[in-house]
Amino acid sequence: MRCALTALLLCSVLTLPVAAQQADGSTVESAILDILLARGIITPAEHEELAALAREQAASRADEVELFEARLQRLRAPDVQATGGAPGKLLFRSPDGTWSLGLRGRIQARVEALSSADDSHDATNFSVPRGRLTLEGQAGAPRATFKLEADLSTQRSLTDPATDKAAALEEAWINWAFDPDSNLRFGQVRFPFSRETHVGTAVLSLADRSLANQEFSADKEPGTLLWGALDEGAWEWFVGISNGEGKRKNNTPGSDRNGLRRGARLVWNPLGPFKPEGPAFATLDDGGTRLALGASWMRNDDSSGVSTVTPGSDTETRGLELQAFSGPWSLMADAYGRRELRAGPDLEDRGSTLQLSRLFDDGTWELVARTSSIDFDVEDDAREHVLGFNWYVARHAGKWLVEWGRLRNSGVTPDERRLRVQYQLQF
Repeated sequence: MRCALTALLLCSVLTLPVAAQQADGSTVESAILDILLARGIITPAEHEELAALAREQAASRADEVELFEARLQRLRAPDVQATGGAPGKLLFRSPDGTWSLGLRGRIQARVEALSSADDSHDATNFSVPRGRLTLEGQAGAPRATFKLEADLSTQRSLTDPATDKAAALEEAWINWAFDPDSNLRFGQVRFPFSRETHVGTAVLSLADRSLANQEFSADKEPGTLLWGALDEGAWEWFVGISNGEGKRKNNTPGSDRNGLRRGARLVWNPLGPFKPEGPAFATLDDGGTRLALGASWMRNDDSSGVSTVTPGSDTETRGLELQAFSGPWSLMADAYGRRELRAGPDLEDRGSTLQLSRLFDDGTWELVARTSSIDFDVEDDAREHVLGFNWYVARHAGKWLVEWGRLRNSGVTPDERRLRVQYQLQF
């Protein structure tokens, strides 16, 4: 009877849950063994042996519980975490945060009617001027980020015969941050010149950049960019080197033809930093004021005809810029001066852009006006006057644009009138 009672008690001890605790912190198994020892049912040697066995089994059960909890935790936190819920916010990220992939895009659908004194220039054209798909994120380290943007648009320029447009690379770079205010970027990057160039086409107040900007300023080219900020964003600086032959193009070979484009840009934000944008959404709600003043310089040796009049010439271009937001008002201005270095007399061309806009009804509507001019040294001068009316359905994520423009030329090229209707959707 004594042996049967002992065996029954021991089985009970060894099968009790490991989590059961008494108020004094000792386990239930230990308490039962102590009672058995005190009543003389087990000897001290048996007490030690059974206590060791109970501790061994408790440790084994604890390991099993830990493994089970780890598996549950992994189910609760998968290898890839997704966040989103708003246009441009879809993000896939590793649990440790070292890798991420953001996905966003936009579509601009446009109809444009052109008319002029020369009937051969008249046309009505439907197009998707910009169909963009962008991948961006962090690449294994907090300092390494990347961006890859594809251009999936249709042909928006008028050509005869009609042509299609192949998908192409719009922007692609890897950025390494030495610190929050100093960065090195490699790939196809936006060349640092002028204010309007740095206003992305997704946040313009008009359908395209101005006539003068397209003539004098560089766009995105294969190259490298050093950039950063000083004094908590009061100063922004950029230094760039690129092939100088245009978007997606290699540099031309040969000792007399392999010149590069070099440039620098400095911006002062005396009232605090702000991102370049067409409308004044940055100050609409608080009624504040922001101001940016800047200067740019670039030189292109042996240009293929990009940002110059004469292919193969060496050019030096200077720019001054201003942008101001105050409440619902936005003002942007750029001035350009370009000198073509030649064996004979140098050629000097000048251009300017001035744009003013105002938001109404808490940023739902916008009126915008722009004038832009080019004064060539040896070619026909050109003027552009544009008036736009925008309806922001969801700010830049969804907006209607109606734009009327007039292009005036001083030479034999006929003047043109242009009407555009466009809708932009961002996702």
